[in-house]
Amino acid sequence: MLCWVLLLSAFACQSGNKKVDDKPDAVRDLLIDRVFWKTSPGEAPVNLHRFTISNTSPRYSYSQIEVRFDYYDRDHHKIDSSKQTVERTLEPRAAIAIGELRAGPAKSATISATVMVITAVGSELPH
Repeated sequence: MLCWVLLLSAFACQSGNKKVDDKPDAVRDLLIDRVFWKTSPGEAPVNLHRFTISNTSPRYSYSQIEVRFDYYDRDHHKIDSSKQTVERTLEPRAAIAIGELRAGPAKSATISATVMVITAVGSELPH
């Protein structure tokens, strides 16, 4: 009886040969690193961002990459955010450097910023 239960549980745990319906997923595939943020000098400072976007997918390219910048104060409270669209195409297993992207007026209380991918248009490479 015990062998029968073990055999049934082994079959229940197997995933079988089901094919996973893989679709483009920018949040999963696009990695942001080498992030730098500063404010421009002057009377009306703006947020300036530099970062790299890497495409970890071997299958999908991405364009119209929308990113969100979040800004934090000294106590790590989010005080502002803004969105920008990167108008470049990122091929599979490639990376692009984004240099000095302006993202709106800077608040004087801001001491740090983050950037994350929100959406992008994904397309599969032809086989």
